[in-house]
Order: sequence, then C-alpha cells, then structure tokens
Amino acid sequence: MTRTAGLCLLGTLLALGSLHTKTLGAAWLGLCIWGFKGPFNLRNTHTNKMTSAAASAWLIGCGVALLLASLCVFIWAEDGDILNPQFRLLFPAAAALFLIRRNAISIPIRIGMTHAVAAASILAFLWSAFWWMRGVDVRGSLASNAIPWAVAVSFNACLLLPMALSKKESATRRWIWFFGTACGIAAVLLSQSRGAFLVIPWCGLVYAWFWHKKTHASHTRFHRTLLGLFCAVAVLLAGAWWGPGDVLRMRQAAQNIQEFQSTENYNTSGGARLYLWDLAWTGIKQSPWIGIGSVERMRRIQHAGDGGSEEELAKLSDVRQLGHVHNQYLNAALDGGAIGLTALLALLAGMTIATRRLARIDPVAAWQMGGVLFMHATASLTNVNFLHNYYVMALSLAAVMPLLAARNEPPSL
Repeated sequence: MTRTAGLCLLGTLLALGSLHTKTLGAAWLGLCIWGFKGPFNLRNTHTNKMTSAAASAWLIGCGVALLLASLCVFIWAEDGDILNPQFRLLFPAAAALFLIRRNAISIPIRIGMTHAVAAASILAFLWSAFWWMRGVDVRGSLASNAIPWAVAVSFNACLLLPMALSKKESATRRWIWFFGTACGIAAVLLSQSRGAFLVIPWCGLVYAWFWHKKTHASHTRFHRTLLGLFCAVAVLLAGAWWGPGDVLRMRQAAQNIQEFQSTENYNTSGGARLYLWDLAWTGIKQSPWIGIGSVERMRRIQHAGDGGSEEELAKLSDVRQLGHVHNQYLNAALDGGAIGLTALLALLAGMTIATRRLARIDPVAAWQMGGVLFMHATASLTNVNFLHNYYVMALSLAAVMPLLAARNEPPSL
C-alpha cells in the first residue's frame, strides 16, 4: 500500500469513526502505525521546537498518568486491564511526537485530517437525525453509550471551529469546517447528553475571541452566518426549556433534583448521581491517600442501602445496578485516593501545558487543544467516560490533532 493510499484509508476511518467503535479503533491503530513507521521528510529538515515541546508535554502527562495508575493497580492487586485507558492515550501521543520530530506532516495532510474530522461530524449528525426522524430512541442507536459518544462528537466541533475562523484557509474550506461544526453541535443536541451541551458556550467563547481579534473583518457575510447560528442555538435551548415536551431532557434534570430533595428517591438520573457522589466522598474521607480499590467500590455501590427498610432499598434499586460513581474525579479518588486523582490530573496538566506552548506559535491549534481539554474536564464531572473504550480512543485522537495541525511558522490568525 502506498503512503498516499494509507493516508486516505486513515482519513476514511476517522470520518467513519462516529458510526462504530471498531472503525474508530482502526483509525486509532492506523495513526499509531503511521507515527511509528512513517517516513522522514528529507525536504524539510527544520523541526519546530515549540510544537515538539507541546507534544512532549502531552506525552509526559500520559506517561505520568500510566505510572501512577499502575501504582494503584499494584497496591490493590487489581487486573491490569484497568490500565487500558492510559495505554490507549499513551501510544497516539508518542506517535504524534515521532511524526512532528520527523517533519512528516505536510499542509495537505493537515487539511485532509481536518476534512476527515468534518466528515465525522456530518455523519454523526446524519446518523442521529436518521433515527430521530424514524421515531427511534437516538440514545440507544449510537456507536457507544450516548454520553461518551456525545462528548467525542463535541471534540470534533472544538477542532473544527478554530480552523473555520482562521483567515489562512480558503473560504471554501472554512465553510466546510463551519458546516461540520454546526453538524457536530446538532448531533450533540440530538443525543440529549446534557454533559456535552457545554460545547455550545465554548464555541461561543471561541467565536467571541476571534471576533475581538477582527480576524475576518472583511467577511461580513461569514460573521452574520455564525452569529445567526449561535442565536438559533440560543432560541432552540430556550424553546427546549419552556416549550411543550422536553426534547433535550433539560427540565427532566431539574425535576429529578426536586424529586430527590422532596422524597429522597434516588431512582432517577440526577438522584442516583447525588447519592453516588455522597457515597464516593464518604469513601475518600475514609482512605484519602490510597483509596479503597475498584473491587470495594463496586461492592459498596451494589450493596447500597443494605440493612435499611424495604422502602429505602426500593429507592436505591437503580443505584445498586451501577458500577461507578458518575464522576471521573471522585471515581479516581475513591479507587486510588490521592494517587489515583493525581493520575487523572496529570492528563489535564499535560494538555494545559501543551495548550500554552501551542499558543506561542499557533493560536488556532491552541484553541483546538483548549477545546478538547475543556470538554474532557467538564464532561468528567458527571460521568466516568474512561470506562468506555470509544471515548478513550476519541480523546486520544482528538488530543493529538492540534499537535499535528499546528503550523511551523510565526503566530498569526
């Protein structure tokens, strides 16, 4: 297989990744193979040190997370499969660093990768819209659990919008990427995964910053279209809240909290989370340094309410069927104490440092990495997404995209 055909196959797999976990896994594997086996660009021997430093920061963050998570596994004598998320993040990070140091990423490749991300967002919207129009439960028809799937699609929007706002790209490309951003946001809304809705204000922040910098002062039509999009989204959210029905499950969340406060019924999405967060906090206070281990965590959840009355057990029936505490930070601290939590925070630190270093050479790439960081950090507040292979592979790919797309030239928008 020629190098061009291999890159086209990788782009196709990235585009189809929103439809099936195995397709995304094949894209993950393809990127790793490309990174470790790709050629050296002899026509461009200059290596951008800051881009390499940003990639190194992310790789170090992944390495520290793996080491600390391994320590937790050793302390509690747990199955090594628990380390799958850390390994899945580490390999693409290393592959990206190798590609950058070999100067193997040309401008056409950068553009092709962005087109693949746009295609993935468009297909995600078409797939979810297809089931929605047929009256089928969209949340049960996605490639993975609706929450990690929606956050993964939100990564695409975070990667596309800064590129769509960059004046360095042609108008046609920017329109394609803008359309991909809109499709990604629409797919997130159709999934009804409230934890991913924060992609909307994030995109608004990105747009406001580019507007402030007057990146496209001469492109009034483009600005008006973007402004119209965000106004339409605001109207949609307002209608979802005050209109008939509850298409985005926003009122349902408020009702769950009110029901929990009045009846202490935990058999709702919100009620179960509140109970689990309290359970996790109790466990963390009992063993703050090394946690209680994943086995004990599972036991405590499955035996929640033991010793209580039948009425109390009935209010915890849904909780007892769960396996985690629906908060990545609390779950990590409960399992591994300060060590487990530090392992999780090492990833955030690596992405933060990478974002700061990218900002010195390419603000567009910095906004891309910042978007992925923001969505990962906030979505982890209401779910343990690392338990889903789809999410981990999506995060590992999204985190290296800004590194591979960063331009080796003075910063300019």
